[in-house]
Amino acid sequence: MKVLFVRPGTEIVQVPPPMGLLYLAACLRQTGEHQIRIVDGRLLEYGPGEVLYYSADFNPDVLGITGLTMEGPAAHEIAAKFKKRWPGRPVLLGGPYPTGELEKAMRDPNVDFCFIGEAEKSFVQWVQAQENGSGLDQIEGIAFRRNGDVHSTPHGGFVENLDDIPLPAWDLLELELYFKKRFLRIRTMNPNQMRDRAVPMVSSRGCPYRCSYCHNLFGKKLRHRSVENVLQEMILLKEQFGIEEIEFIDDIFNLNLPRAKAIFQAVIDRKLGMNFAFPNGLRSDSFDDELFRIMKKAGVYRLVFAIESGSKRIQKAVHKNLNLEVSKENIKKADKAGFFLGGFFIIGFPDETEEEIWATISFARESRLHTANFFILTPFPSTEVWSQAMASGVPIEGDFHHYYRVSINLSKVPSDRLEKLQRIATAKFYLRPVRLIRFAARVPHFWKRSFEMFLIFFLAVIGKWKK
Repeated sequence: MKVLFVRPGTEIVQVPPPMGLLYLAACLRQTGEHQIRIVDGRLLEYGPGEVLYYSADFNPDVLGITGLTMEGPAAHEIAAKFKKRWPGRPVLLGGPYPTGELEKAMRDPNVDFCFIGEAEKSFVQWVQAQENGSGLDQIEGIAFRRNGDVHSTPHGGFVENLDDIPLPAWDLLELELYFKKRFLRIRTMNPNQMRDRAVPMVSSRGCPYRCSYCHNLFGKKLRHRSVENVLQEMILLKEQFGIEEIEFIDDIFNLNLPRAKAIFQAVIDRKLGMNFAFPNGLRSDSFDDELFRIMKKAGVYRLVFAIESGSKRIQKAVHKNLNLEVSKENIKKADKAGFFLGGFFIIGFPDETEEEIWATISFARESRLHTANFFILTPFPSTEVWSQAMASGVPIEGDFHHYYRVSINLSKVPSDRLEKLQRIATAKFYLRPVRLIRFAARVPHFWKRSFEMFLIFFLAVIGKWKK
């Protein structure tokens, strides 16, 4: 079977390799002699038509599209063009978008199947069913049409032993393209890389916390790859692809302190000589001095903490339950240890007051963080805050493509004031000489990257002027 995997080209600026597709491809290759092609429209900046134009020579039997919530429209457009070009051939849709908005995704007659949650097992079962003509009802966690009606099968749970999943099919990507600089495109989730040849890694799935604004793609049970399995992929990436830096994109990496320490102690013992970044997935109140020491010695340089709110009431209301005092102390320790630190904050939570928003701004401003992002709450479908929004009858004010604008306002602050507070928070955090000096001293290759960004911007302006 010829399988074409596609990630839509959208305005999302982060362009790391599509990990979900790499895992699906690896699982499929274990089952037989399939031909697989991955087209990353976001990397190549392909529109829906271009994705398929450059895949015509492959002549796929099936199309699999992955999509975030905000990539839903592009996914549907690709599906429509595929059906027009190859009528009768199945279109599959997976990822956060159909998992969160299954009914909406299946309303499109161009989408034949949707996969809910983790799809490694269900996708392989679907391919085998197509090949041997067996039924679909025994495949767990899919949706399909029968006699014009949409049917869905029960979710079959999650893969318990992540070591059973093969390593991502890295060889199916033109990795060199991900290392090239592009104007206003970030090659990884971390915009301030230490080294150019950087790729993401997933070492665990799931999160036991029940934050009301967060997805449930991987469930609420934390599952780990073994230390040996993680190290195996690191060595593969270094020796076969020349990778110099890895960024971990787990939902929550450091809840199991002994395992976190063991991974980086293994890096030290093997003398891998790589660098590591954590653009998300760290619990700021789950550290100790030994973990900071081992991480630093192993080559970790970037830590980003999801603080969300500086209000104890909000922490409890959204089920984050972060210990703010411990978090403050750990940020100080991490700064003293020499890490480059970032923080994520959200304003506009349900019933949040302006006073509570100022508590968040004050937490960030008084901290030893070097960077901070202030987002406005976006109630994504299938989250608890989405249910709260639907129950409240609050109107949708915008789309869900932008974390800095109001989509649905559940707070006690007017929308225009909420967006102004987001700008004020950013200004108050960054527009301080001490903060700028500390940032310049800690960010990797500051002067070199500043010159590169100026040069890229200058060339882009000249290019547009010539046109």
